[in-house]
Amino acid sequence: MRILMTGGTAGIGLVAARRLLKDRALLAIGARRPDRAPADFSGRVDLKPLDLADLDQVRAFAARIAEGPPIDVLLLNAGLQNVSGGRSRQGYELTFAANHLAHHLLLRLLLPRMAPDGRIILTASGTHDPAEQTGMPPPRHADARRLAHPETDPDLDRSAGVAGRRAYSTSKLCNVMTARELARRLAGERPDLMVAAFDPGFTPGTGLARDYPFPLSLVFRFVLPLVVRGKRVSTPANSGRLLAQLAVDPRWAGARGDYIAVRGRGLESVPPSALAQDDEACARLWTDSEALTGPV
Repeated sequence: MRILMTGGTAGIGLVAARRLLKDRALLAIGARRPDRAPADFSGRVDLKPLDLADLDQVRAFAARIAEGPPIDVLLLNAGLQNVSGGRSRQGYELTFAANHLAHHLLLRLLLPRMAPDGRIILTASGTHDPAEQTGMPPPRHADARRLAHPETDPDLDRSAGVAGRRAYSTSKLCNVMTARELARRLAGERPDLMVAAFDPGFTPGTGLARDYPFPLSLVFRFVLPLVVRGKRVSTPANSGRLLAQLAVDPRWAGARGDYIAVRGRGLESVPPSALAQDDEACARLWTDSEALTGPV
């Protein structure tokens, strides 16, 4: 089984990668710094350079991957939260560019290389849904052009920190909407492909808040885990285990755009947010993202 991952060298992705290696998967991982990958990957993982903040690198990475055998599982797991106003190499808001646009382009480039009965999984987040009351600023819209160029958004938050956290929750909304729209588009030509958005739950300790100011980073890592309770709270070990399970367990082979979330020690298919269920908005996001990333 050939598995391709982004975000497989740290956090829940690292846990999932190690579990998949135990199943003797042929694992390829795109990483911004392959030289800093865990030592136990040496000789076991095909590590290739990939900076999701540069769409040219995404295209080059996909071209190298396409030279190999068909892909059985495509795990688009990498994610970041930028609260410093960073931009991608193409000039797009950094969080939206890396979390959504790069993965949108990558899956479009690699769709022709998907094996029969393959699986495509995008890591999303419960922060995309205002009803979950995660404490993160919820998305206001899924307008790709305004998200790529936030300076054009009349409703942009004045605080860079709030704007950055909202950019994260909105990028995760886009991941959910992409999974739903992809499944709709594949229904005719590739109905064999499983497609899902994965919610790892609230999972402190993954390094996601590394761009936060130091005091806020401490609150995220050490205080919130003591305050937040319930089935939506998880650990990197638990969520990574369940991501690996989602990649191979026959139980989930029939997912077609489902939103599958960590709930306690297991996975549940749950409804996403109201905006994520808007079929017209999903189709529009896909079309606008194509325009921003270019043809394949």
